[in-house]
Amino acid sequence: MPVTELASTMTPCELATQAARAIRALNELTHGGGELTSPGDVRDIVASLELVGRDLPQLCEQLARFLVIKHEDGQLAHGSGMDPDPSVTEVIEALAAAGQAADMMAAALNEALGASVPLIPSR
Repeated sequence: MPVTELASTMTPCELATQAARAIRALNELTHGGGELTSPGDVRDIVASLELVGRDLPQLCEQLARFLVIKHEDGQLAHGSGMDPDPSVTEVIEALAAAGQAADMMAAALNEALGASVPLIPSR
């Protein structure tokens, strides 16, 4: 399904839930080699995961930007009645750290993808 069609049929929260479920399903299907049939399967999965990792930093940045705008507009409060400034800052910093970690994950997956190209089943 094209991204635009997917985005028009699901909310961001629904898409995030689907992404989490897909990763859980991949974990189940690949446990102990499960549904994997060749090194090519590993390459294909790693390539897709690398794409996910490449896009996660942008998503983290967009989420943080949304919170900053809501906070600056006075539309964001802390549920406990506390000053929202430290809480908002904490979330934004955590999202920035998650984006950096995703960058590192994508780089490592890209390296794994490159290294997996010559892998073939032995006879």
